[in-house]
This record gives sequence, structure tokens and C-alpha cells, in this order.
Amino acid sequence: MKKTVKFEVERTTHAEVEIELDVPDDFLDEDGEVCDEDGLRDWAEENHDWASQDLVFESIQSTEVLDVMNTY
Repeated sequence: MKKTVKFEVERTTHAEVEIELDVPDDFLDEDGEVCDEDGLRDWAEENHDWASQDLVFESIQSTEVLDVMNTY
């Protein structure tokens, strides 16, 4: 018997973003090249100004059903 099922899912994705950012000088050497990629990654993680930008590439890594909310 066919039923309509409403359920909640969680998706984990992998994406690439390519945008122009004002990189703080703390992460650059005297030639303007990035010298602290780990620090820059942490900074980008904390400063989500880029999050509303279009993604260059996105791929779903996993999908998990969390909860069945309604069935009729």
C-alpha cells in the first residue's frame, strides 16, 4: 500500500568554494603569499561571510534518515 511519508534527513556534502577574500596579513608572508594554510583554514571556518556564495562543486557524501515525522 502506498503511503505518504514525511521524514527528516541529514546530508553530509563536500563542496568547493572559489571567491575573492580579504585575507588577514597574519596568514601572509612579506611577498603576499599564504604562509599559514592551517590558520587560514581555521579563520575561514570561523568567518562564514563566504557561506552564501555559489559553490563551484558540491557532492553528497551521505544521507541519513533521522526521524519519521508523519505517515498518511
